[in-house]
Amino acid sequence: MKTHFIHELANLRSLLCSQGSAVELMTGQAVKAFQNGDAELARRIMAHDAVIDHEEIRLEEECLKVLALYQPVAGDLRTVVSCIKINAALERMADFACHMAERALHIAALQEIPGQEIFDFLPMEHLVLEMLHDTLHVIESSDILLAHRVIERDDAVDAMRSEHRSHARAACVLCPEAAEYYIDCIGLARDLERIADLATDICQQIIYLRTGCITRHSS
Repeated sequence: MKTHFIHELANLRSLLCSQGSAVELMTGQAVKAFQNGDAELARRIMAHDAVIDHEEIRLEEECLKVLALYQPVAGDLRTVVSCIKINAALERMADFACHMAERALHIAALQEIPGQEIFDFLPMEHLVLEMLHDTLHVIESSDILLAHRVIERDDAVDAMRSEHRSHARAACVLCPEAAEYYIDCIGLARDLERIADLATDICQQIIYLRTGCITRHSS
């Protein structure tokens, strides 16, 4: 029975990593669609969200099946519950990627405005995708040191979001006719920041799972 249970946990971890890889790809493509005003790419991202939703339900059902069949306790129970929480976090990341794709559609529909200052989200995108990629490795390997390094980078993402927000507000004053674009820029930065927050949440969950240390409420 224990051997079968271990196999089921390995399967859950594999499913989580596959889901995470799809979310990572969606996030990168969403920023690209926004920066390039690529409506077709944005629509493909939004359509793929249904696949993510379906996989989220399937993975949750697998977790519930494991709970029903093996009735795990203590650490084994925490592992399955953690899988459910991580699964939900990944699905929320995909939702934020869709939000970015929706903003990309809006940008694509806007007429070019003289004096519009194009924002560069590449540094923020790279940092968030790096955090997400490392988080997937943490899910797969339970690398606690890497989990802490992911968490440490969250403050830098928060700072980038604040910088983009301040930049956009100032740009609105100088070029009010481009206000819609700048509002979408504020929204995109917020979506990226939320994805980073969710990556942090996942790493904190795995740290708790492996060490029993609750880090999510620490300063």
